[in-house]
Amino acid sequence: MAVALEHHRWEAVGLCAVHLTIASVDAVTCAKLGQVWSGEDHGGVVDLLRETGVAGVEVTSRQVASIMESKTRVEYGAEPASGPRATDMGKRAKRVFEWAVATLGSEDTDRSDRH
Repeated sequence: MAVALEHHRWEAVGLCAVHLTIASVDAVTCAKLGQVWSGEDHGGVVDLLRETGVAGVEVTSRQVASIMESKTRVEYGAEPASGPRATDMGKRAKRVFEWAVATLGSEDTDRSDRH
């Protein structure tokens, strides 16, 4: 995503932002709930994320919702993605990713005991 931003490849930035967000949310919901969102309406991922109840989930849910609202336009829109929209999506996706890393890194449970 950083390389795409550097080269002003706005569609690539938007697509990377969408996929980084989905992967980040999937990591958290899988770790906390044992499931990932699989419905066709990607907005449902926000509801599943909120079910985790982890710290910062409300703020992050708003970031995710914003990115998901732009998903269809970036992926299938007739007009190319704009620089400002793609840049905003990238910033939000980075925040979601950093939150997911912090959330998963703060788990008290030793993952090796789960087998």
